[in-house]
Amino acid sequence: MRILWFNWRCIKHPLAGGAEVYTHEVAKRLVNMGNEVILVTSRPNGLSKEEIIDGYKVIRRGGKYTVYSNARKLYQELRKAGWKPDVIVDEVNTIPFFTPKYVSEPIYMLIHQLCKECWKYVFNPIIQPFGWWLEKRFHRLYIDGLKDGRVKGVITVSQSTKNDLIELGYPEERIFIIYNGLDWGAYKDCKKLASKKESIVLYLGRITPYKRIEDILKAWKYVEKMSQEAYLIIAGRADKKYLGKLIKLSKKLQLKNIEFRTDISQYEKKLLLAKASVLVYSSIKEGWGQTVLEAAACYTPAVAYNVSGLKDSISHMQTGILVTPNDIIELANSILTIISDVKLRDALGNNAYKSIQKYSWERTTDDFIKTIYNDLMTDITS
Repeated sequence: MRILWFNWRCIKHPLAGGAEVYTHEVAKRLVNMGNEVILVTSRPNGLSKEEIIDGYKVIRRGGKYTVYSNARKLYQELRKAGWKPDVIVDEVNTIPFFTPKYVSEPIYMLIHQLCKECWKYVFNPIIQPFGWWLEKRFHRLYIDGLKDGRVKGVITVSQSTKNDLIELGYPEERIFIIYNGLDWGAYKDCKKLASKKESIVLYLGRITPYKRIEDILKAWKYVEKMSQEAYLIIAGRADKKYLGKLIKLSKKLQLKNIEFRTDISQYEKKLLLAKASVLVYSSIKEGWGQTVLEAAACYTPAVAYNVSGLKDSISHMQTGILVTPNDIIELANSILTIISDVKLRDALGNNAYKSIQKYSWERTTDDFIKTIYNDLMTDITS
């Protein structure tokens, strides 16, 4: 099939996160299966207008907000040039591409999570009610599209997000959960790397406001008082303004055993995950929690807030510890519980590793293409 895929960021974007990993891993495998994939996305400074990444074509137009209107123009240009897609993937990251308004091919939404509570962290607490109202308005177009056939289905990555979509009015039978995967080839040496754990507590992911990393810093103030050896590393692609706020907060709290790392390599990322005693996450919500899977591949348990996505990827006291959101003391105590109890840490880490054996990007891609293909064939024959 010819697949035209819309997403606001590509894997090379400075702020690419778990959603972009999902897109990249699935797209390159779809190409290996014989499909043709064009990804339309935004163009940050330093990236070319067009390039081939692992077999799929990336076309970049516009910025954070103008990418949506540019995508519409590019769709029309491709059709005029004689390239007609068989299916459209409209990947929604808060703002959708509004494809039901202008495309004639079957549309599948891909949505990792709703912004919902995140509005007050991404923008401003005052904006949150209006932002959530606006987000719900955006989704009406797609809910109506499912009713009249313009939209064929919705792909999401967790039961939590599926529940949110049903609450919005999406028909349950048209929502397909296709979980995140893991590149096992990249993590095949993790058992050896993880054989000597260190007293590292790690946050690894996008450094952006809705991750609420300030909660981790506040908890760390308490952890430092109780443990002289524990060392906190905050690593990942950073929103520079937010990173600056975190650095100021760490100085205000007089934190000592802490380090910020940005733009780390894939090997450094894997090494950190393997050496860490625990991964810590304080997000307001996640679609799934890709880093939780990657940490589990390195025998590293997670401590995280008990919120959408993270409660789907972590089993409490089996593969990690789920904490009451906003409870800084509970967060600190849960971190201390794992780093002070080696037997518990190793048990949780081993359980985490065993629990993710069913996840792979090959399985994700198979489920992805089968869902679309079988669904379209059902429409044709009915």
